[in-house]
Amino acid sequence: MGSEQKTAQPAKPNRKGSFQAAFKRLPVLLKLVLVFMMIIFMWNSSILGFNLAGLAWVFPFGLSLLVLIQKPNRVSFPVWVWLPWAALLLGYLILADRSLLDPRVNPLQRTAQLLCPLLIAMAVSTCRPSPAVMGAVLPAMRGFAYLLFGIIALKSGVLLTGQLPEFTDLAPEAISVTLLCTLFINSHLVTGNRRDLVVWCVLAAIPVISLTRMAMAVSLLTFPLALGPMRLSRRLAACLLIVVIAVALFFSPRVQHKMFYSGKGSLSDIGGKGFATSGRSFMLATMSAAAKDKMLTGHGTGAGESFVYRLTKFLAYPHNDWMLTFYDYGVLGVGTLLLCILSMMAHALRQLRRAPDPTTRILLLTGAAGFLPYCLMMLTDNVMVYSSFFGNLQFALFGLGYASLKANAVPVPAKRKVKARPRGGEGVSGNAAGLPAAVCQTAGTDGN
Repeated sequence: MGSEQKTAQPAKPNRKGSFQAAFKRLPVLLKLVLVFMMIIFMWNSSILGFNLAGLAWVFPFGLSLLVLIQKPNRVSFPVWVWLPWAALLLGYLILADRSLLDPRVNPLQRTAQLLCPLLIAMAVSTCRPSPAVMGAVLPAMRGFAYLLFGIIALKSGVLLTGQLPEFTDLAPEAISVTLLCTLFINSHLVTGNRRDLVVWCVLAAIPVISLTRMAMAVSLLTFPLALGPMRLSRRLAACLLIVVIAVALFFSPRVQHKMFYSGKGSLSDIGGKGFATSGRSFMLATMSAAAKDKMLTGHGTGAGESFVYRLTKFLAYPHNDWMLTFYDYGVLGVGTLLLCILSMMAHALRQLRRAPDPTTRILLLTGAAGFLPYCLMMLTDNVMVYSSFFGNLQFALFGLGYASLKANAVPVPAKRKVKARPRGGEGVSGNAAGLPAAVCQTAGTDGN
């Protein structure tokens, strides 16, 4: 008699010091990504002439390369999905003409930044996490979320003054929040854990504190746009509630002063002359007109940065990754990126039925659903370039989800062709004689 295959359940870390214990169990590369995120959240400055935000992707990038050199055959992340995007980036890098670019622009650096999340996912997917490791993921991420909230509350001055600030410089932290909101709302939907819903609420408050407009909307939208199991009635109720909250926030004095130069406006005034864009609308209009010269293939890697430098003298990016991608790589690049994103989402969702435990399912859902806030934030920010704040963590969690699938994969035994006992001197195979497959396999194991 055969024994039934039991699904591995993630172990729960001890309650005492659960965050520290859980964090220690995480894969090294995931820990490195989280540590650098925490460092740049607390102090996003320079040290010994090196920008910390830059080091936050350079170190994981280098470690990922070392892991992949040592364990190329253990990669379980579906790299083939991203091959068109990677090939396009490398091809444009080879063709880049440095003489046409601003001296401050480095095409190799930009290409490496765009490929960094993919390398991290590949490297993390080489591990084979145990149930204890998978059980540590959510407790560690909860602790990380609470630490982030504490940092925001401290940096914004809320803890010192008890008042919400009129201005902050916390857009990078708000970008990261949108991914964490995606993680915890999907965790709540999969497990029913109300604590994760509380974490989502705490995280959704961060963009309100930091007064980042797009991140406010996107953080709220992660609830109805979650890919976890949710009744249609609940999804519609969430949409209605979010509309009410969004309207209330829009007409609050802080947001009104941020949205309009006059300090007051209505929904119909969005996009009008009095709408505060900090010069972005002019920059995007000018860049869009210039991009039409080479709509199909773009102007090449680094050309967009050079254009913005010429236009503004000190800014490198247009605060719109879609426009930057379109200017550099044209319709070809934008289409290739969208194709890879949709293919990755579809592939991850197909793997859900193979997930051995809830945590693996949550990581796959977070990776797939994470592209929704990712694409929305690209409209007003440079999420792709600043991979340290979003892409690296998203793909690290993605890679861990695929690593768990591989670690718990059940090997399928090879089918053996056997012969049944000859009848009447004629050798006839079991299936040819009309015997059930199970009978044939039993006969084979008996050595007949």
